[in-house]
Amino acid sequence: MPIPRAVISYHPAFGSTRGRPISPEHQSRIDAAISPGRVEFIIEPDPEKRMKALEEAEFYLTKNAPLPAGLFDKAKRLRLIQVATAFGEKVDAEAAARAGVAVSFCGRPIVDSVADHSLALLLNLVRNMPESARSLREGSNKPLSPTRPDGSAYNWTQIEGVRPLRGMRLGLLGMSEISRAVSIRAKAFGMEVRYWNRSPLPEWIDRKTGASPVTQDELFRTSDVIFPGLMLNEDTRHIVGEEALRAMPAGSYIINISRGPLVDLSALLRALEDGHIAGAGLDVFDPEPFPTDHPLLDHPGVFPTPHLAGGDNENLVRELESWMANVHRVIDGEEPIDIVNGVAWRAD
Repeated sequence: MPIPRAVISYHPAFGSTRGRPISPEHQSRIDAAISPGRVEFIIEPDPEKRMKALEEAEFYLTKNAPLPAGLFDKAKRLRLIQVATAFGEKVDAEAAARAGVAVSFCGRPIVDSVADHSLALLLNLVRNMPESARSLREGSNKPLSPTRPDGSAYNWTQIEGVRPLRGMRLGLLGMSEISRAVSIRAKAFGMEVRYWNRSPLPEWIDRKTGASPVTQDELFRTSDVIFPGLMLNEDTRHIVGEEALRAMPAGSYIINISRGPLVDLSALLRALEDGHIAGAGLDVFDPEPFPTDHPLLDHPGVFPTPHLAGGDNENLVRELESWMANVHRVIDGEEPIDIVNGVAWRAD
């Protein structure tokens, strides 16, 4: 009897781990998730070859992307589509339901990691944490605050520019999956969140994320923080450039964890130097690795990290395990979880 087949569009833990060596523990967990001999895995990024492989597949593992045209006419053995997303608006789950194919969503640890890092960059800037840590380590030239009866001395190094996030206006330039995760976190901090996207999104995404759509011009004019969340192409290269930066309110911030060339770093440095932009949290650069002698890194308003928001191999392995969990449940005769299209599971 042939073993079940799972077709996978892409997953980094099956191939590149971004140049990082894989520990024996992580390799063991990858092997357990893949289970050679238990499941036949076909990793096929080419759409035509992937469709051919799906004709004999029970499982299809993909990201939030449109399903291949004619999938349900050709993939007669297909039982489960596992989508690595918390949203999945691009997946036609209703068409899958009509074909009797279950669709399940699972969140992505890497998305959570990048969204967490984005808020960490912003908090470091608006709370003036680098200067606070420096003043504590090096001492301060300013007078110390009086010691209170309980022994505390509030802000004894007299740090200024410490703001709350509540009430700040966050502008998401592109409503990627990471942007959506950032929006949910920002709303929890009491921020007002708006976004611009190249194509309209379903209203339920606005409700789930707490973000409101606006024009691109309005986004720049009225945002205290701009967060680019776009794919990099010739249309988006330097989309946060001189004109966009100058349209932003004075004293605003840039947070970039997407792709370095989305932001014109020369224009950003000029805006930082004249004080129009208060700070920039940057996890990505142009080029990478970024020159250590670049003046941007010496600016006190810049909080840089070396493209590490996605975390380490642990996140890649956890994402693979999450993606594969339902496949193993089915093989073990169990019912998959988190089915979103109402298909009653049938045990074959």
